[in-house]
Amino acid sequence: MADSPWSGVGSLSVGASKFTGALIAPGYVLTAAHVVAGADLSKISFQVNAGTSYAMSASQVFVNPAYTGSSNGNVLGDPTNHGDLAIIKLSGAVSADVPVYKLYTGNLQSKDLTFVSYSGSTTSKRTGENMADVLFADAVGTRHVYLFDYDGPDLSTNRLGANIAPNGTLGADREASLVGGDSGSAAFIEVHGQWQLAGINTFEAKFSAGPTTSGQYGTGGGGIVLSAHSSWINSVVMAPVPEPETFAMMLAGLGLIGGVGRRRMEERSDKRLVPSHCRTRNSP
Repeated sequence: MADSPWSGVGSLSVGASKFTGALIAPGYVLTAAHVVAGADLSKISFQVNAGTSYAMSASQVFVNPAYTGSSNGNVLGDPTNHGDLAIIKLSGAVSADVPVYKLYTGNLQSKDLTFVSYSGSTTSKRTGENMADVLFADAVGTRHVYLFDYDGPDLSTNRLGANIAPNGTLGADREASLVGGDSGSAAFIEVHGQWQLAGINTFEAKFSAGPTTSGQYGTGGGGIVLSAHSSWINSVVMAPVPEPETFAMMLAGLGLIGGVGRRRMEERSDKRLVPSHCRTRNSP
């Protein structure tokens, strides 16, 4: 529905796979880098489900320069691919009734995160909540990854923090985790009645105490803290449009380069959410 606060979250198709993305500007979608990096641009599209549903093709993909594609060099316990974010520029702007989301710039520690995911679907939207239990810092001390556990009805499945009530479940109707298909899904924080985009979910987690099956109590997940990458995000979305004279100079330059080249010849229905590539690691 167009009046839903989650209408700016849509299903992201990458070839035959379905993920999730969130609008951060009328023509820009934020998602996980691992779902689009290296993908065929012609096979990427974003499904808007707001009133009338429609799909928009991708015209460009910007992969976060900090994305490494691995967890090498992370601090102990940090399971994610470093900088796992990408921005998709759509072929046009979405309609004016579709919300776009501001970035949350505060501290995520112990904050209630609301997840919105299409979990491998084009039309079936799922929501749920969890708390940011642990924040990992990068080499310069910036908190850039959040991690949470999926608590059951009692503290026997608590995996992060002391076994005390504040670390217990938010309740069976609220507590959520991540599983395959949730990559790129949104993590929101409510600020004065407005939903701000705080993170992009990128991995599920399995802890040494078990279980080993995705989505069960005692598993968990996490993602990328967007405030740690806000400078890059803003630089992509707010890139200036060249003046006509600049276009002319660019075209002249492209012609010259071309000549040289020729000579060289992707509803609250399930409390468990889930990402496909979402990296699975064991907590230390």
